[in-house]
Amino acid sequence: MSIKHLDRLLAPRSVAVIGASNKPHRVGTRVLVNLAAGGLVMTGAIWPVNPKYTELRGMACYPRAAALPEAPDLAIICTPAATIAGLIEELGARGARAVIVMTDVNGRAQRQALLAAAQPYQLRILGPGSIGLQAPALGLDASFTHLPAGAGKLAFVSQSGALAGAVLDWAGQRGIGFSQFVTLGDDVDIDFGDLLDYLAADAATEAILLCVEDLRSARKFMSAGRLAARAKPVIVFKSGVRQDLDDGADLVFDAAIRRAGMLRVHSTEDLFDAVETLVRRRPQQGERLAVLTNGAGLAVIAADALAAGEIRPAPLSGVTRKRLGQQGMAIAVNAGAHSAADSAINLPADAPVELYVAAAEALLADDQTDALLLLHAPTPMVAADAIAQALAPLFQATGRNVLTCWLGGASAARGRRQFADAGLATFDTPETAVHGFLYMAQYRRNQALLMEVPAGVPGTAAPPRAAARALVKAALAAHREEQEKNKEKNKEKNKGAVILSDDEARSLLAAYGIALATPQQAALAGHTPAAVRIEIGIDRVFGPVVFFGQGGPAADVSSGLAADRTAGLPPLNMVLARDMVGRTRIARLLAQGQTAADAEALVRTLVQVADMLTDLPELAQLDLNPVLAIGGAVVALGARLQLAAPRSRRTLAIRPYPQELEQTVAWGGGEIVLRPIRPEDAAQHQAFFHALDADDVRLRFFTAMRELPPSQLARLTQIDYDRAMAFIATRPNPVAAAGGGAETLGVVRAVIDPANQSAEFAIIIRSDLKGQGLGYILFGKLVDYLRSRGTAEIVGDALAENLGVQKLVRHFGGVVLPHQEAGMVRLQLPLQ
Repeated sequence: MSIKHLDRLLAPRSVAVIGASNKPHRVGTRVLVNLAAGGLVMTGAIWPVNPKYTELRGMACYPRAAALPEAPDLAIICTPAATIAGLIEELGARGARAVIVMTDVNGRAQRQALLAAAQPYQLRILGPGSIGLQAPALGLDASFTHLPAGAGKLAFVSQSGALAGAVLDWAGQRGIGFSQFVTLGDDVDIDFGDLLDYLAADAATEAILLCVEDLRSARKFMSAGRLAARAKPVIVFKSGVRQDLDDGADLVFDAAIRRAGMLRVHSTEDLFDAVETLVRRRPQQGERLAVLTNGAGLAVIAADALAAGEIRPAPLSGVTRKRLGQQGMAIAVNAGAHSAADSAINLPADAPVELYVAAAEALLADDQTDALLLLHAPTPMVAADAIAQALAPLFQATGRNVLTCWLGGASAARGRRQFADAGLATFDTPETAVHGFLYMAQYRRNQALLMEVPAGVPGTAAPPRAAARALVKAALAAHREEQEKNKEKNKEKNKGAVILSDDEARSLLAAYGIALATPQQAALAGHTPAAVRIEIGIDRVFGPVVFFGQGGPAADVSSGLAADRTAGLPPLNMVLARDMVGRTRIARLLAQGQTAADAEALVRTLVQVADMLTDLPELAQLDLNPVLAIGGAVVALGARLQLAAPRSRRTLAIRPYPQELEQTVAWGGGEIVLRPIRPEDAAQHQAFFHALDADDVRLRFFTAMRELPPSQLARLTQIDYDRAMAFIATRPNPVAAAGGGAETLGVVRAVIDPANQSAEFAIIIRSDLKGQGLGYILFGKLVDYLRSRGTAEIVGDALAENLGVQKLVRHFGGVVLPHQEAGMVRLQLPLQ
């Protein structure tokens, strides 16, 4: 249901407390006290509900929900578990659309009863077992915690009430405030995906913090997370991590967070250190960090922390070295390889403020510096606040990221406060400052992965795929036939699993371009230190997943190398697969003995394995070990493949390119292809934009522009097919026919709201092709698609002078309505 009625939950105008009380230690008492103290009583209504009272805390108390003066936006239920389903039914009938259930509910039957009672009214449930929520800017404290949240720009969502309480206490000590503070409890209805959707569009929220114990709907979480991460930083702390070396669940969770463009941290303290960096970040091209300090020891500490994060310091150019030398500044020297020697400027303890400014200007002007870290230790020679006052304007004006660390207590507090007030990231220790930069670097990498939208099956032709599906179908049919013949014998054996023979495995792998060695070839090859292992598995939450890591005998022993593997969610492309390989220790060993062709072949094999997972829902297990890359080719020396009925499989956590929506139609005396847009369409989409008349651009984008910036081009071509759709009309480009190029003729796109009620559309046809019916073909394709997924309506905004799009919508049965803005119209087309 997603964001339906979440405004009633998070920004209510009236709140009813079911089970309100004045008895100490009762949840209903604490909730009523918090609501009254929060300030909502000044702007909204609070209605206690309990038949035992006529008045509580100076407020009229009502015997039941049906007796309330009007339907409350939000109801908070603090009564015994057996009463909750009936109360939800009563509240829904009264007109309430959101409830917080603070009581714990045990058993699936009771939880299902809550959902069944709420469903007829589309009433949303937070909980059960939630400690509530707070929205400080609204004066809303709908919780039973004794700690009020301060107002701020961070949204916090946690499943655990105990952890949320600890974070609230700690945040209060650090002066950290929140736009929303929500505990999910046993999230039978409202979950992380719903709140991510809501908070992504919340103007009062600059960053979103999640404390996750478990997820139920991976695809919903991934889709909502990818959408939110495009708008603002989303930082995730996962509790309950298993430490078993053979357990891949944590690897999969980590891969999911990376792929969604979010950032994972490993402690609650790191949540806020990451926020300190990310909410103040500027665009950054690389990961080269220069250090300016007034103590050589601090530079060494920073260099060690960078090395632990596998990031090398920024090398300083000869121009910068000369400039610094002229100012009499020394470059720090350290015996360690790739240490701070190439990037740390160590100023003397008595350095005047002017020298700090000159050094900072030199480092920020160096084109080999992506970010700057200032480390300052207390000194009696120069006051910290004087240095901060001089540097703050320079750091605010630069386009580079700047992180600072003011060591010490009272002597450093004023400098730290000046930088914080100037919106500059500041930390208490060199290590936490470097960790902040490492989070920035990882977040940058994850955002790049977010932009990757692989095709469904990019590297395998249709005939081999058809042969592979036929082989799988035949193997399962033969197994079923065998089971029928031996029902009693096989009753407790295999239970539907089919292990492929070597010949069957060899044929299936060959269809996807993967070679399996014969037993004789495997015996001759031996094992080598550079062998790798490629596996697939079905994760309990995220479904199909690909693993890559150390192969050969070392992969099966309980050692540190056994944990040297990474996970990736299919589908994959070369960029995503290359990132998987690069995050393993075995990658360094591979680089020493591999050619570039070997490396690319190994990465391509990962993509092909992911293709198999995407294309064959019956593939339950695949283990290629060891795998060697030699002479630009990859060969698996051993393989184990297992099939299972598709119903035992989970869906992919990320929807792949919907190849099934491709369609060839007749137009203009020839044929064109209508298909969803792909990331690789970026170049031809830019060419399409350049072919548009200025007036057509203005009518479509409501502004004059002659170039699509890279960020906007990425948003237009790299879409989440679960949340948006863009169909392009394309045909072979006459100019590039020899090279097999294509040209885009038109595009229609829609962004679907999370509840699948409304789709906001836009359409544009190449200017020299208008008036030939292409717009009707594209819009009809979109209408059919949205109807098939159950979307209720298509809506859009247009300039009043854009008569062509108005005619188009009317042709399909839509209407043109007045708009609240002058010169605009609202377009609306019911679909169901």
